[in-house]
Amino acid sequence: MKPNLIIRADGGPSIGMGHVIRCIALAEMLKNSFEISFAIQSPAGSIINAIRNCTEKIIALPQTDDYESDAAHFLNHIQPADVVVLDGYHFKTDYQKAIKASGAKLVVIDDMHDWHHVADAIINHAEGIVPTDYRAEDYTQFYLGLDYVLLRKKILENTEPIKNITSIKKAFISMGAADENNLTQKFTEALIAMSAIEEIHLMLGAVNPHLKKIEQLIENNKQVNIVPHFNISAEALAVLLKKCDVSICPASSISLESCAVGIGLISGYTAENQAGILNGLIKHKMAISFGDFNMLTEAELKTKLEAIAKAPEQLDELIANQKKMIDGRSPERLQIVFNELAASTLHFRFATEEDTDLYYKWANDPSVRANSFSQEKVIYEDHVRWFRLKLTSENCFFYLFSNDRDEPVGQVRIDKSGAEIVIGISIDEAFRGKSLAVEMLKKATGNYLQKFPEASITAYIKVENTSSLNSFRKAGFTNEENVEVQGCKSYKLYKTRSKI
Repeated sequence: MKPNLIIRADGGPSIGMGHVIRCIALAEMLKNSFEISFAIQSPAGSIINAIRNCTEKIIALPQTDDYESDAAHFLNHIQPADVVVLDGYHFKTDYQKAIKASGAKLVVIDDMHDWHHVADAIINHAEGIVPTDYRAEDYTQFYLGLDYVLLRKKILENTEPIKNITSIKKAFISMGAADENNLTQKFTEALIAMSAIEEIHLMLGAVNPHLKKIEQLIENNKQVNIVPHFNISAEALAVLLKKCDVSICPASSISLESCAVGIGLISGYTAENQAGILNGLIKHKMAISFGDFNMLTEAELKTKLEAIAKAPEQLDELIANQKKMIDGRSPERLQIVFNELAASTLHFRFATEEDTDLYYKWANDPSVRANSFSQEKVIYEDHVRWFRLKLTSENCFFYLFSNDRDEPVGQVRIDKSGAEIVIGISIDEAFRGKSLAVEMLKKATGNYLQKFPEASITAYIKVENTSSLNSFRKAGFTNEENVEVQGCKSYKLYKTRSKI
């Protein structure tokens, strides 16, 4: 039986369709292994049709700006074993706490990092964002950058060779479904003024309040073939982008879709939440930035566009970099993330001085001492001094794991001493034999390697401790060596940050 995944996002004239579109992309990636429901306020029209492409299970929530009330309605549809995804700027700390209190696993898609998160995982496909940009719980896992890009399947499947741009004749413009400032018309008029332009393709939303003005613009300008597109599918969008020379759009999901296909990209921002993606596009030389689209005049646009048209070869480097940065494997990576989250039974926090006696109990457990390289009983006073010292060290991390009933089940310690980073694990006697070690090791090393992505974590395991060896192997430790530690024959294994 598939686990349940409930996605919560809204779309409309005031907030656009970006949250819904990237959630649809996520649903496409996961629909073969999860039963997916989509919760949305007052769904209607094209939004319903787009969602039904990935699931027929739509939860219609009442229209409201009171998100305490919204959470109360939404909680009626959530069971403790569910995985919930939130994507939107109204789902702040209290909303997240309500979801977590239900017992469900929580994933947040967030590109603002403006409030404290209690989610189990955060996804942000903007490049250059790091976990320390967020305020979150100890246990929160981060999946950041284009390795986790949320794009629809037909866009990511593009495998055509990199094209070369020799001239700019066909342009694509997308300013979002709502486009309240009618940037579509401003950019279209600037392109019309360029003699080389032959075709302009406009991606428009039915919620755009300026459609009549755009229709009039098209009617009055017959020298250029201006083609409007509504409710365009991912497959049709990929075909359209492939036939154009340049894509002009803000640094939202459409800019990343353009990159996945491979096209000369001119980007910028219309809202502050686009800054993260734009900075990544600039850093990796995937786009030419025009800055704040709202502030540009038509004359400034024409000057900038003509400068690019005179040197179209500069777009070739952008396209080559786009193909390097978006490898099409984000569905595989996200499948692993969600599978592990759905199967998860544990969460962790970092130990505090209040845990001194608990750690003392674990340290003197007979099985722990037998598998340790130093088998003498730990003296309480020595333990207290050592534990306090390690708690204050920036090089030592105590991961204390508990189950869903908040019972402490064990610990993982990752400690840097000199050039070596060494990991150790112990599980409470009451919870042994429940296959918890692999999950503990994966979560602890995943968190550590997010903090220190260039690190290599080392494990030392006695040769007779075969169960521990198997757990470390399953948790991604490799490159075994035979070594001797304090007179004991042992295995030495390593783990570094992996990329699928």
